[in-house]
Amino acid sequence: MRIRLSALVILYMSFSLCSFLSTAQLPVVTLTDSAKVSLLTCSQGDELYSIFGHSAIRVKDSSIGVDWVFNYGTFDFSDPNFYPNFVKGKLNYILSVSTYNNFEYTYIIENRYIYEQPINLTQQEKQILLDSLSINYLPQNRYYLYDFLFDNCATRIRNIFVEAIPRTIVFNDSIYSESMNFRQLLMPFVVEKPWAKLGINLLLGVKADRIATPWEYMFLPDYMMEAFQYASFQADTTLYPVAREKVTLLVGKNLPRNAFRNSPLFVFMAVFLIAAGITIWGVRKRKYSRWFDALLFGLVGLLGVVLAFQWFGSDHVVMSNNYNLLWAHPLHLIVAIVLLFKNLAGFLKYYFLINMALLLLLMICWFLLPQTLPFAVFPLVASMAIRSAVVYKHTLRIARKE
Repeated sequence: MRIRLSALVILYMSFSLCSFLSTAQLPVVTLTDSAKVSLLTCSQGDELYSIFGHSAIRVKDSSIGVDWVFNYGTFDFSDPNFYPNFVKGKLNYILSVSTYNNFEYTYIIENRYIYEQPINLTQQEKQILLDSLSINYLPQNRYYLYDFLFDNCATRIRNIFVEAIPRTIVFNDSIYSESMNFRQLLMPFVVEKPWAKLGINLLLGVKADRIATPWEYMFLPDYMMEAFQYASFQADTTLYPVAREKVTLLVGKNLPRNAFRNSPLFVFMAVFLIAAGITIWGVRKRKYSRWFDALLFGLVGLLGVVLAFQWFGSDHVVMSNNYNLLWAHPLHLIVAIVLLFKNLAGFLKYYFLINMALLLLLMICWFLLPQTLPFAVFPLVASMAIRSAVVYKHTLRIARKE
């Protein structure tokens, strides 16, 4: 049985992959002429932690019984500070090594594809690469501070190929017909996971909307596979292909479609209809639904606490400068409590007047901001604007009576 983690932890884990972690030091190996080095690319999985796919390096030499997979996407759950470091963006990832059979077994269970691209290295280059990987695998070298956009299990592989191989690797940037930002690069991988898509768009700040360079595209395994397919080794003025055509080592399955009724947009449209219905009922009955507003703004305020912490309390740089805090901020949580006390009507009047104006302005400028805000929450923001107007009117009525 697979254990499903909490929504926030799962969201973070969607940028990582777990595999077998070995603490042993690799034996010194001299590769023979039959050795092969290849780039492995694994398709996205059904679980959120695997949604962006994975990359690894395979070194195989049947003559000496070597078939190793080098994996930069592992971490140590036994670390006593695992969860605090995980949330604060201070988690160290680890280069691990397993046999190919053990590596493949995980993907058989998860019904995921594994593609292999043999790399056209000379015998000397194969040995240099293996030696470099072995040095990286030493206990003092195998840990690195993970950054899911700029320093992850894919970019580490790209870097070691570029830095360890003596020949220059030239990547063909012309294969990308249009420029995309980091957010746009991520979105195709979460089409089938609308709640993950929403969570990512809520957490990522304005820096995720910066146009990525072709070099930066390779933080995603699929783009790195494509980049290596069209890359060349440069020797003087001659170019030689880096990789041969990919082969499918393991056949997986395609992800299932997600029903609209399970999507965030459907849920928040329902919230909007409920808010509108309660508002109409309240106007007709001249009653105020205090508990609904406390619940609505309290939950949004809790989201604001998470967003604010990721901006100011963590090292996740890409989660800073988050415009979602314009509508989902921690003050709502405080106000949700204040809503329960009638004697603070004066304070609420000014707060909800400003909040109503801000939310209306935000909805008008929704598509003009430098950060892409998730449209799925637009009905939720509209609900908050309507209820802000209701609370403002209610506090005015109380003030007049006093």
